[in-house]
Amino acid sequence: MMMKKTFVLFTLTSLSALILYFVFQNPAQAVAPKKNPLPSDYYTGMTWKEAQKNNKPTVINFYVDWCSACRKFAPVFEEYRKKYEKDYNFVIIKTDSPINEKIVRQYYIPGYPTVYLVNNKENKRMRVEFRKYFDPEAFKEELDNFIE
Repeated sequence: MMMKKTFVLFTLTSLSALILYFVFQNPAQAVAPKKNPLPSDYYTGMTWKEAQKNNKPTVINFYVDWCSACRKFAPVFEEYRKKYEKDYNFVIIKTDSPINEKIVRQYYIPGYPTVYLVNNKENKRMRVEFRKYFDPEAFKEELDNFIE
């Protein structure tokens, strides 16, 4: 009986020491950002329903996660959002999600990604040409022309 208690005590002490060793040798680190984030890893802070309620024009990025062009455009779209969110709502819509089926049917999506500028107040919408997505000056020109 005494030997069993000694063995249990020794095991618990050893395990505790081992755990402490690993905790102090490998302190918790921040999670590194993904090397290749998916478009759905980004969040604009606003849903389509919220954007419709507010008076600003909306920039919508229709995407799918499996699309390589969508993956390349997602961080660019995020930069546009940060730069122009004062004047525009920015929304991302995953087109292959059943939740977004209704809104996707309302728009012509010729390929991925597809960006639309929408002004619900004036019942106006315009699709941005793909060649302008990665050109900040051309994209800004589209935004400016849309609200004139």
